[in-house]
Amino acid sequence: MNRLPAPRRLAALTSFVVLCALTVPFAARAIGGDATVGTIDQGGAGATDQAVRINRLCTRVWMIGDSLTVGSAPAIRSGLGRMALEAELVDGVNNRRIAATAPISGVLAARSIRAANGEANCWVIALGTNDISNGVTTTTRARAAVAEMLREVTPDARVWWVNLDFGSLDDSTLYPDATRTFNAVLDERAASDPRFGVIDWYTLAEGHPEWFLKPDGTADAVHVNASGYAARAAQVVEVIRRNSER
Repeated sequence: MNRLPAPRRLAALTSFVVLCALTVPFAARAIGGDATVGTIDQGGAGATDQAVRINRLCTRVWMIGDSLTVGSAPAIRSGLGRMALEAELVDGVNNRRIAATAPISGVLAARSIRAANGEANCWVIALGTNDISNGVTTTTRARAAVAEMLREVTPDARVWWVNLDFGSLDDSTLYPDATRTFNAVLDERAASDPRFGVIDWYTLAEGHPEWFLKPDGTADAVHVNASGYAARAAQVVEVIRRNSER
């Protein structure tokens, strides 16, 4: 991720206390009209509905992300590895953006992963923060970026996108406003596409300003500490767990 010049959320951080225990709530928005995230079983479903639900269960999972995925990848891999998946892949690279023209591109990563590993019926995308810091700050640009990325995943695959939390390190509202814009585009997509869901990192992270403290006591606008990465990983793993079990 691009470095930012000053400390984050200072007012909230002045009341920081060390947490002795952490309970991570599951936080993902339902896709389409599904009763639970990623299923179409709405209670009382017949044999046909159940068969369709099972056919949509995750068996092969590919994840593409940026430095936040680098930080959470060990725990995500561990969690996915405990499931009865046919295959899983977690690919995080620092400074990764979406666009094919970016120096480190999510689009090109998806193409490479599919070429080397074949297809997956479930994808997790955790990109957008570096795009915000490189001009993707409007609804039009965010829609274009999301659409460009989704064109590169396996056709008809189910996709979850981890939404963004890009705080302010000074008095500027540019990045927080762009974060809300990007996240609104993701929610818009989830409302119209039954194969698309949002993993709500924003809400979870906003409730824990202490996660953004660095060892020297200063703060970060994007990156989190070990507790934050554990919570982020738990969100991703729980979504896949719920959608891989019969």
